[in-house]
Amino acid sequence: MSELSELKSATTLPQLARLLKLKGETVSYALYWYRRANPYDYFEIPKKNGGRRLIAAPNSRLKLVQTRLAGLLGRIEAELEGKRATKARVVSHGFKTGFSIVTNAAHHRNRRWVFNADLQDFFPSINFGRVYGFFIKDRNFQLDPKIATIIAQIACHNNKLPQGSPCSPVISNLIAHILDIQLNKMASKHHCTYTRYADDLTFSTNEKEFPEAVARLVRGSRDKWTAGDGILRLVYRAGFKVNHEKSRMQKRDSRQDTTGLIVNQKLNVRHEYYKQSRAMCRHLFQHGWAHTGTKRGERPVSNDSLDGMLSFIYQIRRIKNDAFFTDDQPGFSKLFGYFLDYQSFYGIVRPRIICEGKTDNIYLRAAIKSLHLKFPRLVDATPKFSLLVDFFHYNSRTARFQDLSGGGDEMNKLLSSYRQRMKPFKHGASQPVIMVVDNDSGSTKIFNHLTNILGKPIDGSDPFYYVYENLYVVPIRKVAGASTAIEDLFDGSVLAEKIGVREFNRSNKKFDQTKFYGKNEFATEIIAPKRATIDFSRFEPLQKACCDVVDHYQVLSKAAPIPTPVQVAALP
Repeated sequence: MSELSELKSATTLPQLARLLKLKGETVSYALYWYRRANPYDYFEIPKKNGGRRLIAAPNSRLKLVQTRLAGLLGRIEAELEGKRATKARVVSHGFKTGFSIVTNAAHHRNRRWVFNADLQDFFPSINFGRVYGFFIKDRNFQLDPKIATIIAQIACHNNKLPQGSPCSPVISNLIAHILDIQLNKMASKHHCTYTRYADDLTFSTNEKEFPEAVARLVRGSRDKWTAGDGILRLVYRAGFKVNHEKSRMQKRDSRQDTTGLIVNQKLNVRHEYYKQSRAMCRHLFQHGWAHTGTKRGERPVSNDSLDGMLSFIYQIRRIKNDAFFTDDQPGFSKLFGYFLDYQSFYGIVRPRIICEGKTDNIYLRAAIKSLHLKFPRLVDATPKFSLLVDFFHYNSRTARFQDLSGGGDEMNKLLSSYRQRMKPFKHGASQPVIMVVDNDSGSTKIFNHLTNILGKPIDGSDPFYYVYENLYVVPIRKVAGASTAIEDLFDGSVLAEKIGVREFNRSNKKFDQTKFYGKNEFATEIIAPKRATIDFSRFEPLQKACCDVVDHYQVLSKAAPIPTPVQVAALP
């Protein structure tokens, strides 16, 4: 039985709660008891075009119920939509898995005319009665009145869908679906393409003249457009209103944008958006925090938010160009690389360990947890294990923008380029970066490089080496004087463990996978799950060296400023 069928057959609160994978008393308590207190916290956020938007954030218990309801209705919506149309013909793109402002804007690329209209007070205009009535009367739902009442109680606050509730987006989409059908039918009749993203309506066409039923010039004006009678009639009939202040027409010979993306020929972000993110990076690199400058002052922005902005630009420009490094891409790639270097090595709040590969992280993390009583500087064991160091993680972004994908050669490359990478940053790094390297023939280049930098012979026999800036190199201590890789710190019995009939093969060369398994399986299927029974005593010198590095850098950074360039390097 489908989830929609189960919802339609539900008649009691406990039955609905089971569909939400919650206990009946959890739903009841959130609605009828806990709600008597203050069910929402209110705060404001700035709108992109000025002004403030009031957000009503539900308390934790109510939010849990709303999130589960949103998930259930979202899956039902996707099921219904899958039966109605292909993805290419879906007109509502907001708040759905697989859809975004990108898929919305893509429908309006390279058009002669692009018209945008806005639904006024989209969420607040949907009140308790509309939610209740929809779930009773809609032919796809036709729910029991008691279930419709409970859903409306979960979703509404002060007789409206609140901004900030997890289930407001999906319920608004369901209720606005009839409007979408009617607007899409009207648009097709006039050779226009129609899409909606939340409260943002977009119509585009390549017709020589834009149809007046969709939009028309304001009488006496040459450039002020308003929604046509066709839109107004359908919008008002559906229970919504048009915000005439936000209506705008964009012609091909001007910049056309839809849901924040440029759509003239290929999708792109607004230049102002890129300039803003670049300015935020400049301030972050110089002062240690980013902000958005506004007429009312500076508003701090988290590094995660800035990361999201840069990732968004990358996503759009990757779609825009068949070959990535075209147009102004090299400039953006350099900026993104600087930001990732800052996040990885400079603006860090805990010591950062970078190993030669992903599996080394797993080994060392397990060892730190196992030896936490001996090295409390590296882990907080109360109330649960929390590492006091971070690890560098290799991924597609580090490979593309930082040119780091793992291995001894990559570590040597980082050693060569580290000072250059740090040039844009000025406010002083508060934590050290610790490069953990094998002590075998594969590290010869690194040791030779350190010899040239430090002006003395380096053979990997010292516990650690301070290089420059906040960078240290910690070699694996040799076992019995022989060349030692990190895997050699495990007891022979651990290295001899089999997975089925397969034996461990530690080489990076291709091997018969029916007879052998590699480092990734050794780390994830042997070391991580069996950490409690493994002897990590040979890792003690390595962890001791990491602790000594932290102490050394604390003294060094307090004694004198860490050498940094006088000026911040020019950014793209």
